[in-house]
Amino acid sequence: MNLSIGDLKRQNLILLEALSGSRAYGLDTPQSDTDLRGVFILPQDFYFGFTYIEQVSSDRNDHVYYELGKYLKLLAKNNPSSIELLFAPKETVLYQHPLLDRIEPGLVLSRLCRDSFAGYALSQVKRAKGLNKKIFNPVADVLPRPIDCCHIVEGDQTIPAEHWLVTQGMQAEHCGLSALPHVRDGYALFYADDYQEGNARFNGLFRSDSQMSSSPASQDVCLSSIPKGMKPRAWLVFNKDGFARRLRDYHDYRQWELSRNQERYQGTLEHGGGYDAKNMMHTFRLLRMAKEIATTGQPLVRRPDREELLAIKAGQFDYEDLMAKAAQELVEVDRGFAACQLPAAPDVQQIERWAVEIRRAWYCSC
Repeated sequence: MNLSIGDLKRQNLILLEALSGSRAYGLDTPQSDTDLRGVFILPQDFYFGFTYIEQVSSDRNDHVYYELGKYLKLLAKNNPSSIELLFAPKETVLYQHPLLDRIEPGLVLSRLCRDSFAGYALSQVKRAKGLNKKIFNPVADVLPRPIDCCHIVEGDQTIPAEHWLVTQGMQAEHCGLSALPHVRDGYALFYADDYQEGNARFNGLFRSDSQMSSSPASQDVCLSSIPKGMKPRAWLVFNKDGFARRLRDYHDYRQWELSRNQERYQGTLEHGGGYDAKNMMHTFRLLRMAKEIATTGQPLVRRPDREELLAIKAGQFDYEDLMAKAAQELVEVDRGFAACQLPAAPDVQQIERWAVEIRRAWYCSC
């Protein structure tokens, strides 16, 4: 059995509903969507039975409501999204049930916020770096082939195997390989036409009918039974690890192309900074909220640094300068938490008591 957001509202199960995202942070522009986040409580039959639902979201995941139990567990972990909801500015709160007044923010915040906020901020840096790498290192849309990672040893040099085959007038499917002892991914290469005592039938270079293909079957070399006394034409080395890396990079890049946010990607191309500016903006927002928690005991959800954050989002800063600035702000965060009076962790037992008290009061009134 499922619940929709419409069900929550029709059955008056919502305890808290507030604007979230850019409209909560004060970073919205005329193009911004309206995101919502909230807290609901399950009907008694759901909670006491087998149907516990911890979260209800819209199709686009821009409206997200946590069940009371999940919300309080997130608070106990100092999860940034739940902390932001706890400290939501009054002008962004659309509805709050009086029962939630029992939750005391001062018993929730702790030094765990250093890792939950700053740790998440650093993950945004990594995402920005990842996009930076992909933008400046695009992967060609031609599927890698194992032959691309094969080389022939000649003297003190190596020659790409495909080029060598062409210059020798040889076909890959008429080749046979035999593993060289004590040489990782090294092979002796034989050619069927060289056999003087009849017809030699070799398996070719790769596990495929098309010797130069990159089908799943051809991702490794194929060994052949070599007639006794036959002389090899050359020594071949297959960089198997290199091929696996190319194949992985190819598939990762194609998946990224399919899943990337096209609007944000185009914005990144337009500002020319080579990084995901929105992720970078959230990096600084989270770092500064972490510092506020350490120094004042309260994060400022609605940002006083709106203009600077929007300038970062617009890509008006150099990527390396932002990296250096983020590193410095992280030092300040660590300094703040080292000196703060916050407890090491929230009072989990008290948070659990709130869950019991709120549920008891709600269900007894039904």
